[in-house]
Amino acid sequence: MGLLEKAQQKKEKIEESKNLQISYNEKNPKTQKGLLDKAKKRKEDHVISYPKPAIEDEKEIEVIEDQKGFGWKKFGSKRIVYDHNINEYRYEIIEPRLSEEEITVKKEISHLFKMLADVDTFDMNKEEKEIFLEKTLEQIIIDNDIKFDELYEDNNFYGLFTDFLNEGRIEFILHNDKISLENTIERIFIENDVKFYKSSKDKIFYHLFRDFLGYGRIDIIMHDDGIEDISCDGNITPIFIHHRKYEAIETNIFFGNEEELNSFIVKLCQISGKQISIYSPIVDGKLPDGSRLQATLARTVTKGSTFTIRKFKEDPLTPIDLIKYKSLSVEMAAYFWIAIESGASILFCGGTASGKTTALNALSLFIPSSHKIISIEDTREVSLPHKNWIAGTTRKGFSASDENKTGKDIDMFDLIRAALRQRPRVIIVGEVRGREAYSLFQAMATGHTSYSTVHASTIHTLIQRLENPPISLPRALLTSLDIIVFQNAVEIGGKMLRRMTSVTEIIKLDSDTNQLIFMAPFTWVSKTDDRFETNQNSKIYNRLKQQNDWTEEQLKMEISNRIKLLEWMMKKEIRSYQDFGKIIADYQKYPKEVLKKVEKEMEE
Repeated sequence: MGLLEKAQQKKEKIEESKNLQISYNEKNPKTQKGLLDKAKKRKEDHVISYPKPAIEDEKEIEVIEDQKGFGWKKFGSKRIVYDHNINEYRYEIIEPRLSEEEITVKKEISHLFKMLADVDTFDMNKEEKEIFLEKTLEQIIIDNDIKFDELYEDNNFYGLFTDFLNEGRIEFILHNDKISLENTIERIFIENDVKFYKSSKDKIFYHLFRDFLGYGRIDIIMHDDGIEDISCDGNITPIFIHHRKYEAIETNIFFGNEEELNSFIVKLCQISGKQISIYSPIVDGKLPDGSRLQATLARTVTKGSTFTIRKFKEDPLTPIDLIKYKSLSVEMAAYFWIAIESGASILFCGGTASGKTTALNALSLFIPSSHKIISIEDTREVSLPHKNWIAGTTRKGFSASDENKTGKDIDMFDLIRAALRQRPRVIIVGEVRGREAYSLFQAMATGHTSYSTVHASTIHTLIQRLENPPISLPRALLTSLDIIVFQNAVEIGGKMLRRMTSVTEIIKLDSDTNQLIFMAPFTWVSKTDDRFETNQNSKIYNRLKQQNDWTEEQLKMEISNRIKLLEWMMKKEIRSYQDFGKIIADYQKYPKEVLKKVEKEMEE
């Protein structure tokens, strides 16, 4: 069938619908004027709450994921589609659309709420905040006699049906009687998940709750656990996300204008406890849900205001997750368990978004529960189940350089120096990039177990970074470090996956050549052969044998027991970091009892 025939057929269907409309209105003269007027007004004001009709052929747009139930009364939804026209994924959010009149009412209610609501909600939980907001808004509506238009009458679907038909969204077979018509329309709307609102109030409340209790336009994507990063490059470009499964995706979210974006960024900074201004146009902060925020203000360091949000899972990843994702092998996990328990210091290296901090956080769960831990970070990312844990974060004042630093500026160097006076057993530093590295390595040299991350892709790049300004470490001090882990994002099968590409042990410094001698107990093979190779030689294992006076068979048995326990946790799908930490602590205290339970359940 050619394009001309298709167009003629579509025109005939539209004419048929008009005839049905005339027939229906002749049978129902009382409702004729109201329904027609409402349908016309809906089309003029764009108040219908379904997504905009796709211009492309439906066969070219494939819905990959679809999730509903976001926001007030669960009116919001999101979906991921694949556009075969351009061979790209697209992330779409679907929310109630407001007419001009509804936008005006929303602004009025919002203004009145800001003027009247002076209650401290800091100690309220989410449910209490929702109850308080709803009661306050209802009282504002009553006090100011605000009226809302009724959008749809019960069982009157005809106006919406006409809009759907004229826009070519659906095809159908109808009978001429009223009951079949209404049943058909109702079924079509249910299948297309069209939301019906009793009044404009529902739509306005959705946006008010989204703006006051959520994250405004990005509220739905902030509640999507599949998203790792949210990036806004200005008000004239859409927001981009990095999805755990589909990687970089464009969204259908825009900020209306530069003023709206600036206001939103100021709000983000304020709820993260920071202030952004022309004097201080760059902010690094942490949002209440634990996400990391980086924001810049327009016309200072960037042309337009920008922000990037790095989201973290509410339930942090554990070594079990890393094994399932093939980031490391179960043998490597057992190795790190033994190394961390015996007090080995580890440095995690890699590029941006390679999984350094994730690996650091996950493997820190092997730290014995009795150890005192102090973590030092610019932005809180480490989550541990240990009770004896002090979490420190830096504080930025108004100084422009270290020479002008005042008491209001507290950097990592200050926190490490203070931590050494608190008698910690373990020191965790989020990332070393300056003079704090010298204090960290001095702590290693004096017997403090330390873990940290640094940006470096190879062992030679790492040594160059550590030995040159601004870090400037003497090479002899590098021998205080026990293990260097290289984490990389590699492309396998068209997807970017994280792999622990190398585990390197520092053996000693050759006094004749002044060269560091290394040993690699584990290495990742290649993209085409996605597995890990094991070298039987290990300084950590040799030291463990000497400390415990073990034979080679006893060492292998201990490694085998820990592998068995890890495999049992994988089988039981123990994901919670609290549960994982408890099992590790139980094994340290009662190894025989734990192994007996594991062996019994593995046999079943």
